[in-house]
Amino acid sequence: MDYIIETRNKGQKHAGAKAPDDIVAICQKRGMGTFSFPIYPSHLHKLIRQFWMLFTCVRVWLMILMKTKSGDRVIWQHPIYGIRYAYFFIGLIKKWKKVTFIALIHDLESLRSTGGDFHLMNSNTSAIADKGLLSRCDFVISHNQFMTNYLLELGIVKEKIVNLEIFDYLYKDVPDRDTNLGTPSVLIAGNLGPVKSPYIYKLLELPIDLRLYGILYEGDKDDPRYKGAFPPDELIEHLDANFGIVWDGTSLEECTGNTGQYLRFNNPHKTSLYLAAKLPIIVWRQAAIATFVLENGVGIAIDRLSDLPQVLANMSQEEYAEMLNNVNQISERIRTGYYTNKALDACQ
Repeated sequence: MDYIIETRNKGQKHAGAKAPDDIVAICQKRGMGTFSFPIYPSHLHKLIRQFWMLFTCVRVWLMILMKTKSGDRVIWQHPIYGIRYAYFFIGLIKKWKKVTFIALIHDLESLRSTGGDFHLMNSNTSAIADKGLLSRCDFVISHNQFMTNYLLELGIVKEKIVNLEIFDYLYKDVPDRDTNLGTPSVLIAGNLGPVKSPYIYKLLELPIDLRLYGILYEGDKDDPRYKGAFPPDELIEHLDANFGIVWDGTSLEECTGNTGQYLRFNNPHKTSLYLAAKLPIIVWRQAAIATFVLENGVGIAIDRLSDLPQVLANMSQEEYAEMLNNVNQISERIRTGYYTNKALDACQ
């Protein structure tokens, strides 16, 4: 029997819940059972949260210990709160029950918090999570080869690592987009706050047709370029442009800061959203996901967003039509769980 560990994100209206919820849905369609962690009560007092964590994690992990048997497989979505408890119980269950554990990585905090310098890794929680815990798992599903190289630096055994390639984004059928390029338009969907995405407010100054979808926008709400915020399961039907932009940081010249440099290693879920919506991608050339974009012909990679007006002006109708054709094929895969299923099948 196979099992998936989930956190109860159902009903939460933010994109961060979409990726783990989709993994759960794909696994359940494969016939897996589910072990559930409740939503972490971040609003409670710190002392109460500590007692809650102890009770909750021990209860769920004891349930996993009692219910699993030799030969079972358990999918751990990494990271989930209670890393230290997971580290202890995964080792215990593997020893006592001979259960196989597969870690599917959503984020690596040691990378996201250091901008890619693993020597700056927090010696406590991040080390336990991204080095100790992953080492205890039998298989690790990494985002891509760039993240895999980092995991190898941490000492994770090469033979246990499987590359996901790109996250799936489950969604109903999406109509094909008009192949007529006309005056090219671009969009950004996600967290539009100036703390997370300060580059957006510089991009607004460029002579391009830019459309913004998301939360925490601090520009003029009456600006026709701001289209509003929508739940992840409704967002795609509102997205209207020729391209989706994948970028991060403070600058238009490169992706800067920890979040920008993190793009060198991770698969932004935003890329999956755009491709599910049948939108070609515009991405930073040094981003890890740029390899997937270029190899599959589903977008373009650029060095600087400040070059975007010229890049769009030089785009031909034929180039755009070919991209759309490639995007349609990848979109079908992403919306039906192809890449997650492929990675899980490789964990044998």
